[in-house]
Amino acid sequence: MSRYHTGMTDDTRPPSKTRRKRDAHELQSLGETLLGLKPEKLRSLGLAQELYEALIEGQKMSSREALRRHRQYIGRLMRDLDAAEIRRQLGADRDAVRRAALAFQQVEQWRDRLLGEPAGLGEFMRQHPAADADTLRRLVGEAQAESAHGKPPRAARALFRALSSVIGGGQAGARGAAEAT
Repeated sequence: MSRYHTGMTDDTRPPSKTRRKRDAHELQSLGETLLGLKPEKLRSLGLAQELYEALIEGQKMSSREALRRHRQYIGRLMRDLDAAEIRRQLGADRDAVRRAALAFQQVEQWRDRLLGEPAGLGEFMRQHPAADADTLRRLVGEAQAESAHGKPPRAARALFRALSSVIGGGQAGARGAAEAT
């Protein structure tokens, strides 16, 4: 046995200074992420009142040095919280945004393909047999006519909404309708 053996196992040893610093920096980084969120989103995370108020106050700060000190304070407040749960909630939000963006892109690609290729509607109907082919055919014709006459793309927007309801079950429809206008 070594003369430096303390009798402590890895489980009973306190974390090293390096580990404590790394954990503090991770909490501070998470706090910076929280500083970038809107107040409604912060409220939905169920944070402690003191932390919530500190985050709102930090969002109002403009002095670089004051904000740096305030970030450290937020990191200190976060030591008492379950940071893993906050990260999980933020990760779920990012995944939902990613899925919505993917659905939106897919609807855009189909709209562009239907407007550009005559055979595109047949392919779409093979992949989505529940879609109303007559409505889609009518909207494609109207959108092409609008485009040829330089009119506002009302039918193209309606086509986008119709495709959204078929592809995403309406998930991308609300977002797509807002962004297509």
